[in-house]
Amino acid sequence: MDEELRQMALEVLEDIAHWSLRSSGWERVGRGLADMERTLRAADVTGFRRAVADVEMAGPHRISGVEEASSLPVPEVYRERVNELIHDLQAPREERPSAGAVNGGGPGQHD
Repeated sequence: MDEELRQMALEVLEDIAHWSLRSSGWERVGRGLADMERTLRAADVTGFRRAVADVEMAGPHRISGVEEASSLPVPEVYRERVNELIHDLQAPREERPSAGAVNGGGPGQHD
């Protein structure tokens, strides 16, 4: 993964803490985070880039009164995923997850 993609992913992940979305929006973010985890561990750069874009697009783009009233802060389960991804992306290169490194490369607790 190139440094530009890594930095872009970190920026998106750090922004999530400030988002307020409807439940359906958080579900979309959760799917994107799961894809980020999976593709990062599989060293699938193209898939990871797509997953980062999916998470970013799931974020808030405008605020309206009705939607704002039903918006929620980031759910704890997603906050934990975000923290794990940030940790993985900030780890020295030799310590970053690779294919099969976590959960044997198969489905895990977040799938």
